[in-house]
Amino acid sequence: MADLPVWPAVLPAPSPDGYSITPVTAYARTDMDNGTARQRRRFTRTPSYIAVSWMLTQEQFAVFEGFIAYEIGLGANWFQTRLLNGLGMNPVQARFMEDPPYKVATQGSTGLIVQVTATLEVKSLPVVTKDQYDVIKTYTPDEITQISDPLHQVVHVELPGPSRWN
Repeated sequence: MADLPVWPAVLPAPSPDGYSITPVTAYARTDMDNGTARQRRRFTRTPSYIAVSWMLTQEQFAVFEGFIAYEIGLGANWFQTRLLNGLGMNPVQARFMEDPPYKVATQGSTGLIVQVTATLEVKSLPVVTKDQYDVIKTYTPDEITQISDPLHQVVHVELPGPSRWN
């Protein structure tokens, strides 16, 4: 992701209002003449479509338009941004996917605030590892916190030898 243009720091994260994630189906389904349909997995990683909206001031909207025009080929190219999923705000690769790439509506009578809405295609959203999943499906966050302090003490303080885990 190092070579990709990065979402400008002066622009806000997407608003929670209207934020939605639609994953692409990773399997193929075949309806049968009799009996239940058959399904098989086709892909291990699929993109997701994320509906986003930003509330921008006039100055921020100028930066947004410049980013679209000069950094990402009028919305056609991939860029790096931070988006929300089950693991919190994470860096992802995204691009605009609709025609037009975004829609703008002014808010209020002065027009100094604009609402920009778009749908982004995200290559793949990060998910928990198998080990993390095995822990979080079994224990509550409070139980994990209670376990982590004694575990830290054993691994980082009490284990003998110069090759302690850092």
